[in-house]
Amino acid sequence: MTAMVSPTSWSATDPFAELDSVVAQSHQTHEQKLEEFYAYVNQYLDEYEQWRDEYTAKLDAEKAKHIENWGTGDVSDQTTSVEYSDNDAVKKVIDYENNTATISVLVPADTSDAEAEKQLDTLSVDLDGDKLAMTDAQISQQEVDYSAEQERKEYNFIVEQTEAQMNELDNQAERLIHTNTGIPDSFIYERAYKKKMALVTDAQERVKKLRALYKAKRAELGIPEPVAESAQSTASEQALETTEQTAQAPAQVSPSEEQQTAALPASPVAEQTDEQTAKIPAPAEQESAKPAEIEPKQTAQAAPKPTTTPKPMKVVSYTIKLPEGSLKKRAEQYRPMAETESKQFDVNPALVMAIMHSESSFRPDATSHVPAYGLMQVVPSSAGYDVNRTIRNIDAPMEADELYQPPVNVETGTAYLHILNDKYLSAIKDDKSRTFCTIAAYNTGAGNVARAFNPDHSTNIRQAADIINSMSSDEVYQHLIDNLPYDETKNYLKKVSSRMALYQ
Repeated sequence: MTAMVSPTSWSATDPFAELDSVVAQSHQTHEQKLEEFYAYVNQYLDEYEQWRDEYTAKLDAEKAKHIENWGTGDVSDQTTSVEYSDNDAVKKVIDYENNTATISVLVPADTSDAEAEKQLDTLSVDLDGDKLAMTDAQISQQEVDYSAEQERKEYNFIVEQTEAQMNELDNQAERLIHTNTGIPDSFIYERAYKKKMALVTDAQERVKKLRALYKAKRAELGIPEPVAESAQSTASEQALETTEQTAQAPAQVSPSEEQQTAALPASPVAEQTDEQTAKIPAPAEQESAKPAEIEPKQTAQAAPKPTTTPKPMKVVSYTIKLPEGSLKKRAEQYRPMAETESKQFDVNPALVMAIMHSESSFRPDATSHVPAYGLMQVVPSSAGYDVNRTIRNIDAPMEADELYQPPVNVETGTAYLHILNDKYLSAIKDDKSRTFCTIAAYNTGAGNVARAFNPDHSTNIRQAADIINSMSSDEVYQHLIDNLPYDETKNYLKKVSSRMALYQ
């Protein structure tokens, strides 16, 4: 395959190398040019995905460090701020969704309540530049926990993050199709499928490392290993099934697009044996992953204790309610931006404010684990790219640093709402129905909204619009709640819809 020519690739040893390359390109066949273009697009998208993978690996390393000491790997997300002391012995958590602040301290398990309470006078939380004392805090304590339940919590984090990242690959594919790049839909869908399968494979390795970490800590502390629950259907295993199905079933070409592109080849997963099918192992399973070998009456065996058992630790937590009006104070700071951008893009400002509230609790430095950034939680390679190309005439994703700037972030998020409302979902006639669909699409993409309505689960939004237009807005809302593929999006639709009334 011929390499792409860079404008800056001038050769010092052969001044005519670039010219020769251009001449060679002019003699390429149509098939060679297409192959080269596809490789260019693939490499272009790979750059962001490589960065995402590096971000995920760094996050896993951070969580593993905290699991070592705390039994859990709490980290910041879009609505929660988590900070640790340099020695990892103190954890500060501000939960903006539930309006609480908690400081937790690791202490020896034999520390008395009186000794633990002495720390209150020295503890405080910074909130929007103000120091909040913990003297009136509610106190609770628990032993550092390396149980199967705690392990499953961390396992669920990996499953949910993988689902969210796979959903973004679908969004990216839909964006490429709707922007008419000239690339066949089959190429785009197949690429998304392969990338999703790679995410599942990576998640397998992440879960193995997680399991090994918990197993090692239980052995170190002399905690019995939990018995594998092979027959029990758990919430996380059900989530896993959704993850696998999503990865194994690439979106099909919509009927309206079949005339313009070759059909997507049959998924190779259909030809796989059970052993070949990708699966993220659930926690507390045997390493052999063969539940049939587990005896029905098997009892948990204590792990061999190390020569010197570490001293047991416990977590003492101090929790206060955040001052009333703190969220409102942050909201008012960004209302002028929301109103300015809403006017520019003809979007309801109450919708912009409700999305900021739900996405980040009005925190410009918020980062989710997709990752998405800032006040309106924009993903650089999907919504950010869509706005760059459609509004700014820039054919490139956005940068994280840009999205941490409130004016840029609010402009981008509002412009994306405009694109969803006026472009992708414009065939929906009723304003209220279209708003419900726009809210859902902001979280999960227009393709998943279409799938919720189309009997064949295609991403054809015009086909879905015919169905939507035959329903009342209340019926549309309920249908979305009942049929959207992810619980996160269902909850998101509920939160944003209800919060719009706060900003009317």
